[in-house]
This record gives sequence, C-alpha cells and structure tokens, in this order.
Amino acid sequence: MRRWAWFCWALACVFAMLVTQAVAEEFPARKDYPTVKTISTDELWADFQAGKVVIVDVRSTIEFNAIHPEGAMHVPISNKTFISEVGGLIAKNPGKKLAFYCNGVTCLKSYEAAQRSQESGYADCFAYDAGIPDWANRHPAQTLLLGKVLVNPQAQLISDDAFHGKLLEFDTFLKRSQTENGIVIDTRDFIQSSGNLPGLEAARKIPLDTFLENFVSKKLNQDKPLFIFDQVGKQVRWLEYYLIDNGYAKYYFLKGGATAVLKDQTYK
Repeated sequence: MRRWAWFCWALACVFAMLVTQAVAEEFPARKDYPTVKTISTDELWADFQAGKVVIVDVRSTIEFNAIHPEGAMHVPISNKTFISEVGGLIAKNPGKKLAFYCNGVTCLKSYEAAQRSQESGYADCFAYDAGIPDWANRHPAQTLLLGKVLVNPQAQLISDDAFHGKLLEFDTFLKRSQTENGIVIDTRDFIQSSGNLPGLEAARKIPLDTFLENFVSKKLNQDKPLFIFDQVGKQVRWLEYYLIDNGYAKYYFLKGGATAVLKDQTYK
C-alpha cells in the first residue's frame, strides 16, 4: 500500500511539473513579472458572467475600436493618468476584480498594467495575458469587431498567415512602391521622430488617426496600391481591419516598421 501511495505521489509530482512547464512555454513573459497575478480565460469568463470583474483594455484607441470584449473599459496604459483612472474604476466597482488585457501572450501591456496597479496599492488586479485573441475565439458573441458583434471568428479575424502575407521586407517594399506607382504612407505620429526612410523621403505623412478618419473612411485611392508603414510594425495589424472593412484590397505593410530600417525608435 505504501509503495502504491509513493507511486501516486511521484506521478502527481511529475504531472504538476509538466503542467508548470507547459504554462511557462505558453506564457513566456510570466517569468519576468513574478509578482503579477494572472487570470485564465475560463476564470475570467466565470467572473464576467457572475459580475465579479471589470475587464480593462490597456491598448491604444485604434486597437480598442478594432476589437474588444463587450462591456470592456478602455484605459490606455500610455495615459499619464492611468493609475488615477484605475483608482476611479475600483471606487466605482467595489469588491470587483480588475482584469487588464492587451494583444495576447507576446504583449506585455497587461503585465505592466497589473504590476503598476499592484505597486500603487490596488491588490485585486490581474493580467489576462491570453488577451483579446483567445477571448475573441472562445467568446465571439461577447466580442465587438469594429462595433459589431463577432459572428464567425474563423472568417472575420485576420489570421497570422494572412497578415504576414501583406508584410514586405524593406528592399521589396521600396522597389514595389516605385514600380507599381503606389502611394507610400507614413502613419507615424508627431512624437515618433526616427526620421525618413532612405528612398521614401516623399512618403505622405499621415498620422494613423488622421489616416483612418480622412483617408480610409472616405475610401480614397482604392484603385492604387498602398504601401504603409508605422513605427515598429504592430499598429498596422489593427489598421488592416479598417482597410478591409472599407473595401481596400491592394495594400502592403513594411515588416518591422520604420524601426527595422533605421534601427532607431527615438521619441520627441
């Protein structure tokens, strides 16, 4: 009997070790935020249904408007008033958890938000590090895509393969923009001062917010290929949803953004 008990204990230890290793591989950034409490999709869903949690999107406005859980609050971590806004949410929702999310396992904003909140004395704050990708796929009926309920995640969400198919290395980006008589658009805003790209000095400088409002939403130049770049190649992932929704088909993005070319991410 003792031998059997020892075997069961050893088996349980091995299983626990394998589970821990699998979690570490799935969420590699957790090791860098050892004090941050995390919450799984299943746990978040249960709390969401029970009205025990406030889901907080800490991404940019463009990302939030592209896709977010229905009912999520929007408090960008870039806001100078981030901590005071978190305090306001807690005051308005006594006894509820705050679950911060961003773009999934490779995005660190949810961890940063939870850590800053905990360091400010707000203990019941969690990082939902599976993020919007997992939520949207598992709970589409509670997800808004461009303001409408997500119906078919497989058809409506842009896959990694589809997005990567629109990315061009700089040499290809430059050559095709010239030979195809395309319009090159620099969507960096005024604080991103890493300079012009060689050969693309004549790129039209239209900050992303303005580009969406005064170009994309007006369906301008849909007959010409658009060659678009941002600072680090991440915001264009969300820009693509707006392009598709407004009928654009001929568009390409610079892989890694301006930073990949200039090796500089200086801000004013």
